Amino acid sequence: MPKKKEEYRGDDNERNSVYMFHNERYDIQFFTRADGWNEAMMKFDVANFPNRDDWKIYVACGHQPTGGKQ
Repeated sequence: MPKKKEEYRGDDNERNSVYMFHNERYDIQFFTRADGWNEAMMKFDVANFPNRDDWKIYVACGHQPTGGKQ
């Protein structure tokens, strides 16, 4: 049985987002999947990394334009 193709409707903007926290001083990356900014920050807080000023935050959304097949 073929898999059902999931259709993106635009109503779930934060779904399947991957957040990367990058420590610029030590070149360390912490990746986490989260449903929104608040959940990503909670996961980062649980990790309890020191020197929060050394960290930058990036996000990759689940549905990004790639120029390929849709």
